[in-house]
Amino acid sequence: MDNMSSATSAVMAMSTSTASSMSSDPSMSMSSMSFHNSVSDFLFANAWTPSTRGQYAGTCIFLIVLAVIYRLIHVLKHRMERYYNALARQYARSISISTASLQTDKDGTFEKSVAEANVKPDRPLQFRNIRPWRLSTDFPLALVQFFLSGVGYLLMLAVMTFNVGYFLSVIGGIFLGELLFGRFTSVI
Repeated sequence: MDNMSSATSAVMAMSTSTASSMSSDPSMSMSSMSFHNSVSDFLFANAWTPSTRGQYAGTCIFLIVLAVIYRLIHVLKHRMERYYNALARQYARSISISTASLQTDKDGTFEKSVAEANVKPDRPLQFRNIRPWRLSTDFPLALVQFFLSGVGYLLMLAVMTFNVGYFLSVIGGIFLGELLFGRFTSVI
């Protein structure tokens, strides 16, 4: 029983010393796991720690701009996909017209409309509308997705600080970006 009480007191002494050393060292302090409104929360690195309200406001403005850029990159990706898909459809249509068999009319002329061309797909039905892989189209799309993911993860890290100002800045920036650029993704 004496061993148990000495072990318990040793564990309590270690946890107390660990807690006191963590609270005395500001670089070791842990963020609160609930929303808070501290002005001195670091963003992305310890070097980016606002110390005044002006620096905090600048950080929030940066997050708003970053969220608007996120929405802009999203629209750019959507527009590029629509453009490349239209090019692929145009290319497939020109191939199907050129490979369609033309019939000779009674007076010796070749006439057949595009609607009459009976072209069977080479691929199964579920893959008919997928554009083929091309480096000239898929590399730019992958590059845009790379930047979209990078900016998205930076915004996620800002929200994960649980700082109310950072959170509202990200959400507000996404709202503003959608308000400015959302109409470019709609299809009429």
